[in-house]
Amino acid sequence: LARAGALGGAMAACGSSSTPATSSTTAATATTLTEEANVGATFVDNFNPYNSASMSGIMNMGSLFYEPLFEFNALNATEAPMPWLATAYSWNSAGTQLNITVRSGVKNSDGTAFGAADVQANFDAVFTNSAANAFGIPKQSAAPTVAGNVVTLSFASAEFTNEYSIVGNQLMIPASEISSVGVSSLATGTIANPVGPGPFMLAANGYSSSEVKTVANPNFWNGKPKVPGVDIPAYASNGAALTALENNTLDWAGNDLPNVYEDYVGKDSTTNHAYFAPGNTVTLWFNTTYGQLGDSAVRAAISQGIDRTALSEEGETGYENPATSDSGLILPAQNGYQLSNLAGDLKAGSNATAMDTLLTGDGWTAPVNWNSTSSTAVEPLCTASAPVADCWNKGGQIISFNIEDPAGYTDYAADALLISSQLQGEGINATPDLDANANTWYSDYQAGNFQTMIHWGNGGPFPFVQYDNWLDDTQPLSAGDYGSFKSTAAQTALTTLEGTNPTDTSAITSAVQSLETIMATQVPEAPLLYGADWNVYSTAHYTGWPSSSNPYINPAPNNPELPYILDHLTPVS
Repeated sequence: LARAGALGGAMAACGSSSTPATSSTTAATATTLTEEANVGATFVDNFNPYNSASMSGIMNMGSLFYEPLFEFNALNATEAPMPWLATAYSWNSAGTQLNITVRSGVKNSDGTAFGAADVQANFDAVFTNSAANAFGIPKQSAAPTVAGNVVTLSFASAEFTNEYSIVGNQLMIPASEISSVGVSSLATGTIANPVGPGPFMLAANGYSSSEVKTVANPNFWNGKPKVPGVDIPAYASNGAALTALENNTLDWAGNDLPNVYEDYVGKDSTTNHAYFAPGNTVTLWFNTTYGQLGDSAVRAAISQGIDRTALSEEGETGYENPATSDSGLILPAQNGYQLSNLAGDLKAGSNATAMDTLLTGDGWTAPVNWNSTSSTAVEPLCTASAPVADCWNKGGQIISFNIEDPAGYTDYAADALLISSQLQGEGINATPDLDANANTWYSDYQAGNFQTMIHWGNGGPFPFVQYDNWLDDTQPLSAGDYGSFKSTAAQTALTTLEGTNPTDTSAITSAVQSLETIMATQVPEAPLLYGADWNVYSTAHYTGWPSSSNPYINPAPNNPELPYILDHLTPVS
């Protein structure tokens, strides 16, 4: 099983073999494009895409240098994947063998050739060192082979549903860079000077602790990029990124910006735009090995105690809608899989009656003067210093945990504060733990060193993508199942879903609905919001962005879509 899944049944048989349009010569008026996908992070001189703590992962910039084999439009499950470093792929009838035809004539930014042997080296590195499996490649049953420009992968079981992880998510780096870092060190090693087949390369003296500067790769296989360079500045917070947009020093932002419609779009709607495609399910991650969070009834009660309307309106400025189903599905896009009993089963506000039923049924005693119909404003708050009687308690113990998120993620920080206030009023001691540096947050969850966190889902129109990331306990913590949830039933359903031919829609729906039931009854993650693919952009310098009228790909400035979007941009004369 793997971290991310396929994006639609129609794409499982074979990838398209068409060729992308060739980029035209850079216009004389083209300017360097400035973008950012993350805030509050400390820049480190490391672009290794296999190291999740590197710049490549934290700032979502790796695909500027290293590209996927295919690009997928996660907003349209029926659209065929777009050939990129590969031109075609095909499965055997059992779904256990995949042949990938690698594009000919590709060169790295230093002029050296990039071909099938390099693609083989990437998959072989993951086969040899499972810790390097940052992209969710399913378990291979044998080392990959190469014949001419075709790379053949073999898997231990059917992997139809995993093609996005295999050909759409993994970024390809030259075999020489893998050798330089060392396969055994690939998950933690450093690449300070990225050399790859992507459209950009690091500029001379392009790295600093406050900004990364890139220039166009003159050897790019799809023609000279129309964008002459991409700069990625460091911003301390969402508010700082909004200020840069307002000052016209930032072209493209990928985060939740406060009052963006009033403070940015409304000031000049001819050039200032925001397009927030609904792309994932934001959840409260539970570390199921921590204290009372190992109890599914406690996790379910916590979920029922959260006022999702407040998170939507106050924490997310109304840009993200409250989650309405315990299933974790992305709604309404995935309504076709929805179990009827889970449709609308989550109240938009807190549900103290359901919390009461869950906890009393699990042997917990309600706080003094608390009842499920009274106002929390007249009840004592459950805090670390409050008497045990003011909290839900069992055997002298109370339910206590923190919610860790970066302070720079101002929306998630606000959500953490709101959840803390809500739950303390319902008799549970939840406290915000806001990291001053986003790097700490990334390191903590990749090590399973947290209690709870608010985090976006992996998205995709097909439910396997998010479920596998949340529930697959066969993967290392650095790749998924960060809360160490263990469920034989979940593994069985994931395996069934992973290996079912996409043409068998009935079997796929059945497996998805098994996972919905596990989400609703075991609550390994508490759905909070339907997350936006954050995308705020200016057409002052470039046009051709993904938009509501032209949703040709996930619009956020993230891996692996970055090179595809940049290839579609045209400089303004």
